Amino acid sequence: EEEEEEEEEEEVGEEEDWAVGDDGAEEVAAAADEEAGEAEAEAEVNDTAGESPETSTEESDEAKEETGDWAEDQEAHAAPGEDDAAADEAPVEEQEEQPEPAPAPQPPKDYVKPTYPPTAREKEMLKLQKKIREIEDLERKQQEGTKLAANQEAKLLKKPGLLEELEIVEKSVEPHTIEWSAVVQEVMNPMFGVMLKVDGQSELMQLSAAYMNPPIQPDNLGEIVNRYTRGQDLKVRIRRDGSTCTDMSVDEEDMTWQESEAIAAQLKTMKDEDKKKVDDLWEAGTWSDEEVEGTVVSVKDQCIFVRVMGAREVRVSSADMSSKLVTKDPISKVAKTKRDEVKVGMEVNLRLKYDYRNDRVIGSMIVQIQNGAA
Repeated sequence: EEEEEEEEEEEVGEEEDWAVGDDGAEEVAAAADEEAGEAEAEAEVNDTAGESPETSTEESDEAKEETGDWAEDQEAHAAPGEDDAAADEAPVEEQEEQPEPAPAPQPPKDYVKPTYPPTAREKEMLKLQKKIREIEDLERKQQEGTKLAANQEAKLLKKPGLLEELEIVEKSVEPHTIEWSAVVQEVMNPMFGVMLKVDGQSELMQLSAAYMNPPIQPDNLGEIVNRYTRGQDLKVRIRRDGSTCTDMSVDEEDMTWQESEAIAAQLKTMKDEDKKKVDDLWEAGTWSDEEVEGTVVSVKDQCIFVRVMGAREVRVSSADMSSKLVTKDPISKVAKTKRDEVKVGMEVNLRLKYDYRNDRVIGSMIVQIQNGAA
């Protein structure tokens, strides 16, 4: 009986152990199934994310191959890359083709910053600064214990307004730094410059040879007509004097100041001499006693123009020219210039006379013969 009981107990223990083993195995199996499910789900997500573009691309390619558009699609896909590359390279090419900016003008070695008379703006600034200094002197005296008069105390109250006014003037733009549009109206005679119609100005303004860009020397005034023609558009500044112009920048004007002032002085001397000569001719009313040398600057059918006294151009009618330089028209019998004989640059001698009717000076090559005959 004891052996039977022990065998029964062993069988029961084995059954309990088996039951416990089954439960653990079930738990282990369940956990393994759960992990396998999660791995499969994750794999499906990864497969979906990784394989979808390829699948869609393959389907799209298959569809395009069926319609014959696959090759065109390949070219279309390649084109943006090529366009992008071209776009990236284009600025480089354009940049290479663009000319380098002109270097800024450099001042000469002996350049000295010119000292100009104060402008209207600078004068106003000086006046305001003086008033403010006077007020500050009164403030200092008051702080030191000095009793101020009533009018002095009233002056102290003006300081804020003066400071504000000074700030406005300091921030204002100097008129001579403003660039204006202009049109050449005429070349001056005597040829000391050109006259301009400047935007915003009611009167014509002078651009002197001394302040042209670059300045023109007195012995080369003929260069003016090569640079400036009637109706030509220009960009100019009104100089500090408010009455003349320049087509130089502010810096260029400063750098050529000494040269320009020297030319301006020579032109003034020439202008004074020319005026005296013209006044004498106007008062005399006859041909001049002395001859002047001149250079032919223009040849026309019935006249020539000769530059005399360095700057003035005078008209010489074909009737007042040497016979070897003219010929008569067989029909009209009018004397005409022999263009094969008279050339620009030819040196000639003239006598001068004031033409009241046309308000100008004229010249003649043969008047001495007429005077001698008379």
